[in-house]
Amino acid sequence: MISILMLVTLLMIVTLLIVTLIRSWSF
Repeated sequence: MISILMLVTLLMIVTLLIVTLIRSWSF
Protein backbone atom coordinates (compact mmCIF):
# COMPACT_ATOMS: atom_id res chain seq x y z
CA MET A 1 0.00 0.00 0.00
CA ILE A 2 1.22 3.49 -0.84
CA SER A 3 1.10 5.89 2.05
CA ILE A 4 0.21 9.58 1.85
CA LEU A 5 3.74 10.50 2.92
CA MET A 6 5.22 8.62 -0.03
CA LEU A 7 2.84 10.34 -2.44
CA VAL A 8 3.69 13.76 -1.00
CA THR A 9 7.42 13.02 -1.21
CA LEU A 10 7.14 11.90 -4.83
CA LEU A 11 5.08 14.97 -5.67
CA MET A 12 7.71 17.25 -4.11
CA ILE A 13 10.53 15.53 -6.00
CA VAL A 14 8.68 15.76 -9.31
CA THR A 15 7.85 19.42 -8.67
CA LEU A 16 11.49 20.21 -7.89
CA LEU A 17 12.61 18.44 -11.07
CA ILE A 18 10.09 20.35 -13.18
CA VAL A 19 11.10 23.68 -11.63
CA THR A 20 14.77 22.90 -12.22
CA LEU A 21 14.10 21.99 -15.85
CA ILE A 22 12.08 25.17 -16.43
CA ARG A 23 14.81 27.32 -14.87
CA SER A 24 17.53 25.62 -16.90
CA TRP A 25 15.53 25.85 -20.14
CA SER A 26 14.46 29.45 -19.66
CA PHE A 27 16.90 31.92 -21.20
